[in-house]
Amino acid sequence: MEDPITTLAKQLATVVISNTATIVADRVKTARVNKDKDKTIAALEEIINELVSDKSELTRIAQAYEQEFVSQKITEKELKYITDNVLPLLDKFIPQNQKETVDQIKSLLSVETLAIMQLLGFNYKRAIGEPLTTLLQKTIESKIPADPTEAQRANLLALEIIKDAEASKRYEVWTGKKLSNPSA
Repeated sequence: MEDPITTLAKQLATVVISNTATIVADRVKTARVNKDKDKTIAALEEIINELVSDKSELTRIAQAYEQEFVSQKITEKELKYITDNVLPLLDKFIPQNQKETVDQIKSLLSVETLAIMQLLGFNYKRAIGEPLTTLLQKTIESKIPADPTEAQRANLLALEIIKDAEASKRYEVWTGKKLSNPSA
């Protein structure tokens, strides 16, 4: 999947290239050369309509860019909330013998450091938020009891057959395979 910023950049390049000043000037000259006044007016109206349409497209692209950047920016209030609430959690979850690691992480999670990194283009939501989301999802999924697979059901059935001598004999006759009883 392509990054939204890359998609917007491609759309912007397409609009910009399609209506450079030279291209528009050439089209206007071509329209004016025509001796038929109505055809000239129609051609000029078409150029104007395309320029208005392109302006609308450029406005849409600019708004999409703004939305992308705003969605990635973390406000100073949010940065302070993160530092005030995440750092105490680190002390609770990281063992005492790793205190040096906690101190290093704390130095990285100061409001100033977070703000500087964000100004340099660091995307916290992608770098930290998405992996945390994935980690939490996997943790939750690991707690959900899985339905036994076909192989697991077959193994459970085989264990039941092995426990019952009569069932074992019937199985061996039916399949031609001998079951071994590990407890025997």
